[in-house]
Amino acid sequence: MSKADRAKWDERYRAGAFAERPHPSALLEAWVSCLPNSCGRSRGRALDLACGAGRNSLFLAHHGFEVTGIDISSEGLKRAAASAAHEGLDVTWMRHDLDAGLPVSGPFDVVCLFRYLNADVIRRLPSLLATDGILMVEEHLATDQPVAGPSNPAFCVQPGELRRLLPGLDVLHQEEGIIADPDGRRVAIARLVGSLAGPRCILRT
Repeated sequence: MSKADRAKWDERYRAGAFAERPHPSALLEAWVSCLPNSCGRSRGRALDLACGAGRNSLFLAHHGFEVTGIDISSEGLKRAAASAAHEGLDVTWMRHDLDAGLPVSGPFDVVCLFRYLNADVIRRLPSLLATDGILMVEEHLATDQPVAGPSNPAFCVQPGELRRLLPGLDVLHQEEGIIADPDGRRVAIARLVGSLAGPRCILRT
């Protein structure tokens, strides 16, 4: 990501971008009961890539995970850290440009990547998973319908692309289509939930 792009994201977060979206991803919220170690006090390690202001990282921390949140924006991470402190949560925040690769190694019990598209990063995500870990990916989907989201098709996946990028993963859930975000916006979304060990909990979403 260029310096101009990093500055753009910092300015957007500084100006309050996404403040109206403190809720976690609907996909993560629906699947939290199926994540590893759901009956234990310590639920293992979770990685939230392109975490922004930390909404999904905070949700995972609330549910007992040891969370690492990574993002390019120092302003987004500053907001995330303030929220974590306010809520009494211990989260590791890391500033890193994912276009330069992954700065961490596994294994993680949960790996999340929501609405940040980098095919090389997506291909590497299974290598971060623990044997019974869960991977969740959600991306904007290319469409000719009037929806919110990026106007540049380079930031959207094509139909079936997530499955093609993750050929060795056992798919627990997959969907593509137009949905309503919790804030009421219509968005075209591709979602995939998978693991290395096959189904343990299949959830109807």
